[in-house]
Amino acid sequence: MIEAVPPFRLRPGLRDARTTSTLGALVALGLSLSRRGILVVLALCIVVLTTVGMSAFAFVLASQSRSASVYHVPIITSNALAYGGGFWLALASASRALRRDRDSGVRDLFAMRARSLGSYLTARIGGLAVLLALAVGGGTLVGGLFAMAARSDVAARTAHATLAAVVFALAFAVLMAPVALAAVGARSRFGGLMTLLTVVALPELVVRAFASVLPQGVASVLAIPSALATLRGALMPGQVDALSALRALVALTVFGAIAIALVRRNAILIMQHTHQELDR
Repeated sequence: MIEAVPPFRLRPGLRDARTTSTLGALVALGLSLSRRGILVVLALCIVVLTTVGMSAFAFVLASQSRSASVYHVPIITSNALAYGGGFWLALASASRALRRDRDSGVRDLFAMRARSLGSYLTARIGGLAVLLALAVGGGTLVGGLFAMAARSDVAARTAHATLAAVVFALAFAVLMAPVALAAVGARSRFGGLMTLLTVVALPELVVRAFASVLPQGVASVLAIPSALATLRGALMPGQVDALSALRALVALTVFGAIAIALVRRNAILIMQHTHQELDR
């Protein structure tokens, strides 16, 4: 059982930050923390290059008169961004984030500013979620717009597919933020990577291996990638399925709640360890 955490002990030299902590201010601060580091910059470069490449790919398809394929571009773009640059962005930003915040005094700043662990977690998780949403969601939207411009005769269908892809990207961002922080926020980069890959990829492989003996409605939401794909598929043109979308949202909410609980637990354990060191 986790013991009660003593009050924060402020470090000298930190400026007074006792201001009203609005949600927007907390998320803005978290976003500022989340985009620091050279690896974050490199991951954002991957996102930009992927977006440019997929936008160009839309025009290549259009030039070959494959109009039926153009509306798939935003779907492909959302996958490439989420499991490419988006995954590495989450890893780079969340790696040892909880420990770095303790060592740099960010946690002490929150003690003065917000006086609650919940506010700190809101800033950290919300900031990373916004960063991922801007990168993955924004890139997906740009790819979809270029796909619509490439073939105006299927623009409506492409716009519908773009909407489904953007919803997928935003769901990925909101979920991956706490998942990444839970997996790598208090671990080394390599250990965190292995944990994150295990959390994301291993359940998907297991579900696929036993898909033939599982009900389709259950198998489609037992792993994070499957649940995200089910949500997007339920919103696609010509196959909108409100029940499948709701099922996927419920599963993603459960995954997110578990991840947030683990982030909170890790943050408390780090606080306890810090106070034990100060008491020596």
